[in-house]
Amino acid sequence: MKSWSWLLGCVVLASGLWPTGAAAQSEKQTVLSGLQAEVYGYVKLDASYDSRRTVAGDLMFFVLPDGPAGRKEEFNMTARETRLGLNLGVPGLTDYRVTGKLETDFYGAGGGDNTALLRMRLAYVNIQKDSLSLMAGQDWDTFITAGPGYAIIPRIVNFSYMAYAGALGLRRPQVRLTYDKEVADGTRVIAKVAAARTIGQDIDGDGQNDGAAAGFPSGQGNLILVTDALGGLKTVLSVSGHGGSERVGAHMLEGPEGSDPIAVPKKDYDSWSLIGSLSQQLGSKLTLQGAYWTGENLVTYWGGIGNGINRSLRKGVRAQGGWAQLMLNATDAVNLNVGYGVDDPNSDDLNPGSREKNELLFGSVFYRVNPATTLAVEYSHLTTSYKDGDDAVNNRVQGSVIFRF
Repeated sequence: MKSWSWLLGCVVLASGLWPTGAAAQSEKQTVLSGLQAEVYGYVKLDASYDSRRTVAGDLMFFVLPDGPAGRKEEFNMTARETRLGLNLGVPGLTDYRVTGKLETDFYGAGGGDNTALLRMRLAYVNIQKDSLSLMAGQDWDTFITAGPGYAIIPRIVNFSYMAYAGALGLRRPQVRLTYDKEVADGTRVIAKVAAARTIGQDIDGDGQNDGAAAGFPSGQGNLILVTDALGGLKTVLSVSGHGGSERVGAHMLEGPEGSDPIAVPKKDYDSWSLIGSLSQQLGSKLTLQGAYWTGENLVTYWGGIGNGINRSLRKGVRAQGGWAQLMLNATDAVNLNVGYGVDDPNSDDLNPGSREKNELLFGSVFYRVNPATTLAVEYSHLTTSYKDGDDAVNNRVQGSVIFRF
C-alpha cells in the first residue's frame, strides 16, 4: 500500500494540486478525496528462446544478418513489461467529464538485465462534453484505431506488437480532438484529428532532433465506423494516417573509401502514412482483424524496418505493409490466435546490405487460470531479407505468466 500511496502522491504533486508546508498535512486527504483514482496494471514474466539472434533480445524486431553474431541462438527472461497505471477522474462536474491517465512500465533506457528503469508510456488529460472531447498529453498515435469497443490491435505475446513486422504506430505527445456520435441504432462514427510531436533522428549531427527542426507538428487523423448491421456481428472499419516533415541541416557525408567527404545541403524530408484497418466478427467466438498501410520515412512510427531517410540517396524510404489475424475464443478460458505480418520497404530506396523485407508468422495460446492470472505461449517465425544478401530466419518460442490487478 505504501507504493500506491507514493504513486498517487506523485501524480497529484505533478498536477500542482498538492499543497505545501503545514497545509499539506491538514489538506492531503481532502485533496485526494476530491479525485477518483483507480490503480491498474499487471505483472508479466516473459521467457523466450530464439534459434538466431534478433534485435533486440527480450523483444523481436528483425533478425541479424549472417556473421559471427547473427547465427548465435539466445535465451532471454525478463519482467520489464510489468505495467502500472492510474485512471483519474473529477467527480461532480455536470457539463464536462474530466479524466486523466498515467501509465508506466520498466522499458526505460539504461539499466541492467535485472535493474530495469521506469518509463512513461501514457500521460494525458481528457475533457469531454457530449460528443466532443479534447485530449492533451502523451497517448497512442491517433492513426492507430484504439478505443473502448473498437480497438484494432494485434493480440500477441511478444511485446514488440509487430513493430517493423506490419503494424505501425507508437505513443507520442499530442493534442487531439475527437467526435464520437451514434448515428443510428447500433452504429457509431468516430472522427479524430491531432497535432503531434514529430520525433525524428539527428542525421545532420547538430544536436537537434530533425523532427523538431521542422518548426511545426505532424498532423494525424482517423475516421472510424463501428456497426453491428451485418446480422448483429460487429464491424470496425477505419481509414487513418499522418503527415509531417523533418528538416536535415547542411552536413558532411563520408565519401567512398579514399575520397573526400561530401558536402550535403539542407533538405526537408516528408513523413506520411495512409492506413486502412478492419475488425470483423465472424461469429460469437471468431474475429478477423488487420490493417494495410503505405507511406514514407516511417522509422519512428515502426515502419520500413528501421529505414527512414537514405542519406546517400537523399530521399525518404518508401514502404508498405500490413498484418492480419484470426482470433478464436475457444472456451471462456482459452484464446487461440494465428497471424501474419509484413513490412516491405521499396528496394530502389535502399543501399546494398539494408533490411529489405520482414515477414512474420505467429500463433499463440492464452489460457486464463482465473480472472487475474493468464498463461500464454507463442511460436513465431520471422524472416528478415537483406538487399543483395541472404535471408536471416529466426524461430522463437515465448512463454509468459501475467497477473492483472
